[in-house]
Amino acid sequence: MNRSKTLHLVPTLSLLGLALTGCPSAVGTGTLTIAVSGEEAAVGGYPAGDIAFRDGWTIQFDHIFASVGEVSLQEGGVEFIVDDAIRVVDLAEGDMTYATVPGVPAQRWSDFIYHLHIPTASSGRIGRVTAADVTQMATAGTTLRMVGSATHPTHGIYTFDVGIPAEVHMSNCVSGRDGTDGIVVPTNAIYETQLTLHLDHFFFDSARAEEPNLRFEAWAAVAGADRNITYAELASQSLADLRGINGMPLMDGVTPVAYEPPATGLSMPTLQAFLLDQALTIGHFEGEGHCDYSQH
Repeated sequence: MNRSKTLHLVPTLSLLGLALTGCPSAVGTGTLTIAVSGEEAAVGGYPAGDIAFRDGWTIQFDHIFASVGEVSLQEGGVEFIVDDAIRVVDLAEGDMTYATVPGVPAQRWSDFIYHLHIPTASSGRIGRVTAADVTQMATAGTTLRMVGSATHPTHGIYTFDVGIPAEVHMSNCVSGRDGTDGIVVPTNAIYETQLTLHLDHFFFDSARAEEPNLRFEAWAAVAGADRNITYAELASQSLADLRGINGMPLMDGVTPVAYEPPATGLSMPTLQAFLLDQALTIGHFEGEGHCDYSQH
């Protein structure tokens, strides 16, 4: 869901954690703690709860690297820079703290903003992420990297190492807790918020359906003899002529499988382009809360 709105950013004239000139006076300040989560699936894989793959695959993640940050708040045309850093987190490690920031003006901030950005070699690291992991993403020009394995009772085990170059600006985030816009920072207290990345979007078969299916065989079919799937190989799977592992048309029982692209279309009619488009939509807020998103 993309709640399209126009966002007008005011010039950033402040240091980290300092509001811009003209900030409305606040009763006081509070502390904002920001966590990053890939939810249950990031740690335990799929199936996750009632979310399972339509074509019978199970997924386990070794790593889900996400380069996330540049968090800011806006209210009434005024911007407050919460933390302007980009840090790489491994969502497979579980929910991780991105930052704890004191001195945030205590008030409602109706526009919560964050980004997925390609890191630099010197970008911050959270948890078990290594300098080599960050350098790999910086060199490859990716904001997301999934490493893991997929298993099927008939087809066996395939591995994947897929880096995705999706730079995304999330704004106007609605809380998944209470459905309100943004956050309310309390005076002399801590507000705990969460940047939530929905991993199931990577495996959807529709960019339009309210409840799309999750599928993996179209991915597995592009693997070479090493049975490892890469982002580059996904470009060989045509959405106009989807093929299964056996090289025949991809079927769901007796029905041909069709992936439904976004109404705006894709740059190319391939599974790679479909995945890139879906990656733009993974950024949520406090669970199920939606954000506006735009590609950098």
